[in-house]
Amino acid sequence: MYATFQQLATIDVFANLRPEVLIQLANASKISFYQQGEIVIHEGDRLTAKFHAVLEGNLLVQKIAVSGKETTLRQLSAGEMFAAPALFGDGIAPATVKACKDSQVVTIDKMILLNTIQDTPEVALQILHCFNQRLQEMHQTIHGLISEKAIIRLARLIQYMAERYGTEQSKEGARLNMKLPHQQMARMVGITYEECVRIVKKDLDNIVIYGRGGVITIHDAPALKAITA
Repeated sequence: MYATFQQLATIDVFANLRPEVLIQLANASKISFYQQGEIVIHEGDRLTAKFHAVLEGNLLVQKIAVSGKETTLRQLSAGEMFAAPALFGDGIAPATVKACKDSQVVTIDKMILLNTIQDTPEVALQILHCFNQRLQEMHQTIHGLISEKAIIRLARLIQYMAERYGTEQSKEGARLNMKLPHQQMARMVGITYEECVRIVKKDLDNIVIYGRGGVITIHDAPALKAITA
Protein backbone atom coordinates (compact mmCIF):
# COMPACT_ATOMS: atom_id res chain seq x y z
CA MET A 1 0.00 0.00 0.00
CA TYR A 2 1.42 3.38 -1.05
CA ALA A 3 1.29 6.50 1.11
CA THR A 4 -0.44 9.55 -0.29
CA PHE A 5 1.49 12.78 -0.69
CA GLN A 6 -0.78 14.29 1.98
CA GLN A 7 0.33 11.57 4.42
CA LEU A 8 4.01 12.17 3.62
CA ALA A 9 3.51 15.88 4.31
CA THR A 10 2.88 14.93 7.96
CA ILE A 11 6.43 13.52 8.26
CA ASP A 12 8.62 16.12 9.97
CA VAL A 13 11.48 16.11 7.43
CA PHE A 14 9.05 16.35 4.47
CA ALA A 15 6.73 19.00 5.90
CA ASN A 16 7.83 21.85 3.62
CA LEU A 17 8.30 19.96 0.35
CA ARG A 18 6.42 20.88 -2.81
CA PRO A 19 3.47 18.60 -3.73
CA GLU A 20 5.20 17.34 -6.89
CA VAL A 21 8.22 16.21 -4.83
CA LEU A 22 5.97 14.51 -2.29
CA ILE A 23 4.13 12.70 -5.09
CA GLN A 24 7.44 11.35 -6.39
CA LEU A 25 8.32 10.05 -2.92
CA ALA A 26 4.82 8.64 -2.41
CA ASN A 27 5.15 6.53 -5.55
CA ALA A 28 8.21 4.83 -4.00
CA SER A 29 6.67 4.38 -0.55
CA LYS A 30 5.16 1.46 1.32
CA ILE A 31 2.94 1.46 4.41
CA SER A 32 3.27 -1.41 6.92
CA PHE A 33 0.84 -2.05 9.77
CA TYR A 34 1.82 -3.21 13.27
CA GLN A 35 -0.37 -4.21 16.19
CA GLN A 36 0.29 -3.13 19.76
CA GLY A 37 3.30 -5.01 21.14
CA GLU A 38 4.47 -6.21 17.73
CA ILE A 39 8.19 -5.93 16.92
CA VAL A 40 8.98 -3.59 14.02
CA ILE A 41 12.77 -4.09 14.11
CA HIS A 42 14.91 -6.45 16.18
CA GLU A 43 18.24 -5.20 17.53
CA GLY A 44 20.99 -6.62 15.31
CA ASP A 45 18.73 -7.07 12.28
CA ARG A 46 20.11 -6.27 8.83
CA LEU A 47 18.02 -3.28 7.77
CA THR A 48 16.73 -2.78 4.25
CA ALA A 49 18.08 0.35 2.54
CA LYS A 50 15.02 2.48 3.16
CA PHE A 51 13.89 5.62 4.95
CA HIS A 52 11.66 4.74 7.93
CA ALA A 53 9.11 6.97 9.67
CA VAL A 54 6.06 6.67 11.91
CA LEU A 55 2.90 7.49 9.99
CA GLU A 56 0.40 6.75 12.76
CA GLY A 57 0.65 5.48 16.33
CA ASN A 58 3.65 5.28 18.67
CA LEU A 59 6.82 3.19 18.72
CA LEU A 60 9.29 2.42 21.51
CA VAL A 61 13.03 2.22 20.83
CA GLN A 62 14.61 -0.17 23.33
CA LYS A 63 17.92 -1.84 24.17
CA ILE A 64 17.64 -5.33 25.63
CA ALA A 65 20.47 -6.62 27.82
CA VAL A 66 21.65 -10.23 27.90
CA SER A 67 19.81 -10.54 31.22
CA GLY A 68 16.59 -9.56 29.46
CA LYS A 69 16.36 -6.13 31.09
CA GLU A 70 14.81 -3.56 28.77
CA THR A 71 15.87 0.09 28.63
CA THR A 72 13.69 2.50 26.66
CA LEU A 73 15.82 4.95 24.70
CA ARG A 74 13.02 7.04 23.26
CA GLN A 75 9.40 7.03 22.20
CA LEU A 76 8.51 7.87 18.63
CA SER A 77 5.24 9.48 17.60
CA ALA A 78 3.65 10.16 14.22
CA GLY A 79 5.92 12.19 11.94
CA GLU A 80 9.24 11.03 13.40
CA MET A 81 11.88 9.14 11.41
CA PHE A 82 13.92 6.23 12.78
CA ALA A 83 16.34 3.43 11.75
CA ALA A 84 18.99 5.89 10.55
CA PRO A 85 21.64 3.17 9.91
CA ALA A 86 19.44 1.94 7.06
CA LEU A 87 20.31 5.16 5.23
CA PHE A 88 23.70 6.34 6.43
CA GLY A 89 25.25 3.69 8.68
CA ASP A 90 26.26 0.04 8.60
CA GLY A 91 22.73 -1.18 8.00
CA ILE A 92 22.52 -2.94 11.38
CA ALA A 93 19.69 -2.06 13.75
CA PRO A 94 21.24 -0.63 16.96
CA ALA A 95 18.08 -1.19 19.00
CA THR A 96 14.73 -2.96 19.04
CA VAL A 97 11.68 -1.02 17.88
CA LYS A 98 8.18 -2.14 18.81
CA ALA A 99 4.69 -0.71 18.58
CA CYS A 100 3.23 0.48 21.88
CA LYS A 101 -0.16 0.89 20.16
CA ASP A 102 -1.53 -0.04 16.74
CA SER A 103 0.76 1.82 14.35
CA GLN A 104 1.65 2.46 10.73
CA VAL A 105 5.20 2.78 9.41
CA VAL A 106 6.08 4.23 6.03
CA THR A 107 9.28 3.31 4.18
CA ILE A 108 10.80 4.88 1.08
CA ASP A 109 13.54 3.44 -1.13
CA LYS A 110 16.95 4.92 -0.28
CA MET A 111 17.91 5.75 -3.87
CA ILE A 112 14.66 7.63 -4.46
CA LEU A 113 15.27 9.63 -1.28
CA LEU A 114 18.87 10.42 -2.31
CA ASN A 115 17.65 11.61 -5.70
CA THR A 116 15.16 13.85 -3.91
CA ILE A 117 17.94 15.23 -1.69
CA GLN A 118 19.96 16.12 -4.81
CA ASP A 119 17.03 18.08 -6.21
CA THR A 120 15.83 19.43 -2.85
CA PRO A 121 18.82 19.88 -0.47
CA GLU A 122 16.64 21.19 2.36
CA VAL A 123 15.54 17.58 2.97
CA ALA A 124 19.12 16.75 4.00
CA LEU A 125 19.18 19.76 6.32
CA GLN A 126 15.96 18.60 8.00
CA ILE A 127 17.42 15.11 8.50
CA LEU A 128 20.64 16.58 9.95
CA HIS A 129 18.55 18.74 12.28
CA CYS A 130 16.73 15.61 13.47
CA PHE A 131 20.01 13.77 14.10
CA ASN A 132 21.50 16.74 15.94
CA GLN A 133 18.45 17.05 18.19
CA ARG A 134 18.62 13.36 19.12
CA LEU A 135 22.37 13.58 19.77
CA GLN A 136 21.77 16.44 22.21
CA GLU A 137 19.02 14.44 23.92
CA MET A 138 21.36 11.45 24.22
CA HIS A 139 24.08 13.59 25.80
CA GLN A 140 21.56 14.99 28.29
CA THR A 141 20.33 11.48 29.13
CA ILE A 142 23.86 10.19 29.72
CA HIS A 143 24.67 13.20 31.90
CA GLY A 144 21.50 12.61 33.91
CA LEU A 145 22.22 8.92 34.42
CA ILE A 146 25.71 9.71 35.69
CA SER A 147 25.15 12.77 37.86
CA GLU A 148 21.48 13.37 38.67
CA LYS A 149 19.12 11.87 41.24
CA ALA A 150 16.24 9.74 40.03
CA ILE A 151 13.60 12.34 40.94
CA ILE A 152 15.37 14.94 38.78
CA ARG A 153 15.56 12.55 35.83
CA LEU A 154 11.85 11.78 36.16
CA ALA A 155 10.96 15.45 36.39
CA ARG A 156 13.04 16.22 33.28
CA LEU A 157 11.39 13.36 31.41
CA ILE A 158 7.90 14.65 32.21
CA GLN A 159 8.91 18.19 31.19
CA TYR A 160 10.40 16.93 27.93
CA MET A 161 7.32 14.89 27.05
CA ALA A 162 5.11 17.89 27.77
CA GLU A 163 7.21 20.13 25.52
CA ARG A 164 7.71 17.56 22.76
CA TYR A 165 4.18 16.17 22.45
CA GLY A 166 2.11 18.93 24.00
CA THR A 167 -0.49 19.11 26.75
CA GLU A 168 -4.20 19.67 27.14
CA GLN A 169 -5.52 21.84 29.93
CA SER A 170 -7.80 20.16 32.45
CA LYS A 171 -9.17 21.15 35.86
CA GLU A 172 -6.23 19.35 37.53
CA GLY A 173 -3.60 21.01 35.35
CA ALA A 174 -1.72 20.34 32.09
CA ARG A 175 -2.43 16.78 30.94
CA LEU A 176 0.26 15.27 28.70
CA ASN A 177 -0.86 14.10 25.27
CA MET A 178 1.61 11.20 25.48
CA LYS A 179 0.90 8.49 28.06
CA LEU A 180 3.76 7.48 30.37
CA PRO A 181 3.11 4.27 32.34
CA HIS A 182 5.35 3.64 35.36
CA GLN A 183 7.25 0.83 33.63
CA GLN A 184 8.01 2.98 30.60
CA MET A 185 9.23 5.92 32.70
CA ALA A 186 11.42 3.60 34.76
CA ARG A 187 13.05 2.19 31.64
CA MET A 188 13.61 5.65 30.18
CA VAL A 189 15.43 7.06 33.22
CA GLY A 190 17.25 3.92 34.32
CA ILE A 191 15.50 3.01 37.57
CA THR A 192 13.33 0.13 38.78
CA TYR A 193 9.58 0.01 38.40
CA GLU A 194 9.18 0.05 42.19
CA GLU A 195 11.37 3.12 42.61
CA CYS A 196 9.45 4.94 39.90
CA VAL A 197 6.11 4.19 41.58
CA ARG A 198 7.47 5.39 44.93
CA ILE A 199 8.86 8.67 43.55
CA VAL A 200 5.71 9.52 41.60
CA LYS A 201 3.43 8.65 44.53
CA LYS A 202 5.51 10.19 47.34
CA ASP A 203 8.09 12.71 46.10
CA LEU A 204 6.00 14.12 43.24
CA ASP A 205 2.72 14.08 45.16
CA ASN A 206 0.65 17.25 44.48
CA ILE A 207 3.11 18.16 41.72
CA VAL A 208 2.22 15.44 39.22
CA ILE A 209 -1.02 13.46 39.08
CA TYR A 210 -0.71 9.91 37.75
CA GLY A 211 -3.86 8.49 36.16
CA ARG A 212 -4.85 5.05 34.94
CA GLY A 213 -2.87 3.83 31.94
CA GLY A 214 -0.08 6.34 32.37
CA VAL A 215 -2.05 9.56 31.96
CA ILE A 216 0.19 12.27 33.45
CA THR A 217 -1.07 15.67 34.57
CA ILE A 218 1.28 18.41 35.69
CA HIS A 219 -0.59 19.91 38.64
CA ASP A 220 2.13 22.29 39.86
CA ALA A 221 4.42 23.33 36.99
CA PRO A 222 6.57 25.77 39.04
CA ALA A 223 7.28 23.07 41.63
CA LEU A 224 8.20 20.60 38.88
CA LYS A 225 10.53 23.16 37.32
CA ALA A 226 12.13 23.84 40.71
CA ILE A 227 13.12 20.17 40.99
CA THR A 228 15.17 20.37 37.79
CA ALA A 229 16.64 23.83 38.44
